[in-house]
Amino acid sequence: MAEPEAENGCLLLFPPDEPAMKVVEQRWPFARVSAFGNGLRIDLSAAPKGSCPGFEDTVGLVGLSRSGPKRVVIGFFCDSKNKAEGVRVIDAGREAQRGKVEWAKANPPDPIAWPVAGVALSLGVPIEAITCVKRPPRPPLAVACEALLNGGKVDEDKLRHQAIDLLGNMAHEPATKAIAAQLKHADWVTRFHAVRAYARTQRQQGQGDKPALDTLLADEDEGVREAALKGIAELLPSVTFSDAPLHKQIDQAIKLGLADADEDVREVAGKVQELRKQLLG
Repeated sequence: MAEPEAENGCLLLFPPDEPAMKVVEQRWPFARVSAFGNGLRIDLSAAPKGSCPGFEDTVGLVGLSRSGPKRVVIGFFCDSKNKAEGVRVIDAGREAQRGKVEWAKANPPDPIAWPVAGVALSLGVPIEAITCVKRPPRPPLAVACEALLNGGKVDEDKLRHQAIDLLGNMAHEPATKAIAAQLKHADWVTRFHAVRAYARTQRQQGQGDKPALDTLLADEDEGVREAALKGIAELLPSVTFSDAPLHKQIDQAIKLGLADADEDVREVAGKVQELRKQLLG
C-alpha cells in the first residue's frame, strides 16, 4: 500500500462514548475511525475538497472535547506535498497547545522536534501510529549528537567531529559526559576536537569524575595538547576571580604547556598565559 501524501484528523485521548461519537457522525460523516490506545484515531483525509477538518476545525475539536468532562482531543495534519505539519491540543474545550511548521523553514531542522513527533513522544507511541505520511529524514548531525549523548558510537569521522564541536557549546551534564568519553578515543583528531570542546565551556571540570583541565595536557599528541590550551583560552573570559579551583587547573595547564617538548604547544601556552594575566591578573 502506497504511503499517503497527506493526512489530517484527530486523536481522542479518552474512551469513546455516545456523546463523542455523535459529534463525529454529525460533524464528519466521511470519517474513518480506528482504535488508538483507549481512545480513537479519526482519519479525516477523505474530507470534501475545499474543507480542512482536523487541525483547522475548531468547532469539531472543541465539540469533541466538550462532549464530556476533562476530555483531550488532538487535531493534526501532515502534508508531504506542501511540506508542512501541525498539531493542536484541545483540553476541556480550550486550546492548550498549537504547533505548525513548514519543513524547509523549521527551527530546529530535526523532524524529531516537530509537532507530530512531539505528540508521538509525549504519548509514547511511534510516529506511524499518528500518520503514515513520509516525513523528512533526520539530519545526520542530529542523529550523531543523539548517539554520543546516549553513549553510542558514530562511525563517520567527520560527522563525529562535528557532533563533538556542537556539544562543546552545551554545558549540561549529558553533553559533558559525552565529550569526556571522547577524550580517550583512539583517533587523535577526535581527541583534538574533544579536548577543545571540553575545555572551552565551564562544566565543573575537576569535580567528581570529570577530568581536570591540566590533565588534558597529558595527551601523547602535540596537536591535541595545543587544542586543549586553545580551549582554555576560549574559557578564560567566562572565568571569575572567585573560581579558585578553576584558576589552579588553568595555571597548571599553562605551566605544563610552557614546559612542553613541542614548540607550537609552548607558543600557545605563552599566549594563554598573557590572556590569563589580562583577564584575571
